[in-house]
Amino acid sequence: MDAMYKYMFAFLLLFGSGVGAQLSLDPLSAAVLLGSTVSFKANVTAEWRVMTWNVGPLLVLTILRTDGVIQSLPRYVARNISTGSTGGAWEFSIVDVQKSDTGPVVCTIQGFFGSKTATLQVQEQGTINISSGNQTVNQDQQAEFRCELSGWFPAPEVSWLLDGQLANTSLYNTTFQEQGSTFNGTSVLTMKAVRDATVQCRAFLSAATGLQTVYLSVVPTPTDWTVLIAVVLSFSIAALLVLLIILIFFCIRRKKEKEKELREGRLQGRAVAARPRNGTINLGFAMDDRTSTDQGPARTHARMTPSVERDLSQNDDPRIYQIPPVDNPARNGANDFPGGENVMEYRKHRHLTHV
Repeated sequence: MDAMYKYMFAFLLLFGSGVGAQLSLDPLSAAVLLGSTVSFKANVTAEWRVMTWNVGPLLVLTILRTDGVIQSLPRYVARNISTGSTGGAWEFSIVDVQKSDTGPVVCTIQGFFGSKTATLQVQEQGTINISSGNQTVNQDQQAEFRCELSGWFPAPEVSWLLDGQLANTSLYNTTFQEQGSTFNGTSVLTMKAVRDATVQCRAFLSAATGLQTVYLSVVPTPTDWTVLIAVVLSFSIAALLVLLIILIFFCIRRKKEKEKELREGRLQGRAVAARPRNGTINLGFAMDDRTSTDQGPARTHARMTPSVERDLSQNDDPRIYQIPPVDNPARNGANDFPGGENVMEYRKHRHLTHV
């Protein structure tokens, strides 16, 4: 009876200790490059005796809490990193990682602790090259860049950057082909050359990133003055037409004014020509008598006609006399004044007019 109680007590102790025990593993996922080293940390919160590590289906390492590592395969190592806690902590590392290591990495502690599993992915970084190299393109022309990738595992995520900014995915196309245990691919970027730019092709893996850089130089297109010239020429022609119309308008107006002035001048001339042209003879004019002698030059004296004398005698003021109207002798063909004097005999005459 006492023996049975002892067994039950021992079982309860063992069960109680197992319920409170915990095992943690960090990291739970890892991606590393082929040939590198990867490490996982196991932390135990209670007393334990045996710890084992499996990579894929293989048991690669065994650890006793009291003795340390007692069994391991090449490339697999472990070290105690405990800091005085009850359970302790161990670091498990895989050196020179191979693709065969890809898969689950399991840490197991015998007893009630159970196991924890992490995932390992082994990646392979290949080469990247922009085969088109630097380019010089005329402005607004199409530029094409070709990025070639070789020996990647798994196939990387490819993107293009323009001046450090991600390019639109519609500008490029990427394809991959499996070649043995790796992938080869090609990505082609087609873009419009607007300005100088830095062009980069980037291949991304969680464990590594490949980047290739080239440069795009844009040759500016000479300014097309055709449209500007056409616009300026159109406005110039329109302005000239307006000026020409204005000039024609003023010329016509000036011509009409001239014609009006000429018509008015002709009408005035005709009016003047239509007036009566009856003239008057100043009967106060008298030719001088001329005599000559041998002793001296000819001497002349003025003589009034009889009609003038009559007029003057009828006027109170001897200085004022009226000249009666007569027909023009020259128009009537006569050369004699009334009174019978022949004016053609005289070469010299004197004017005497009283007004």
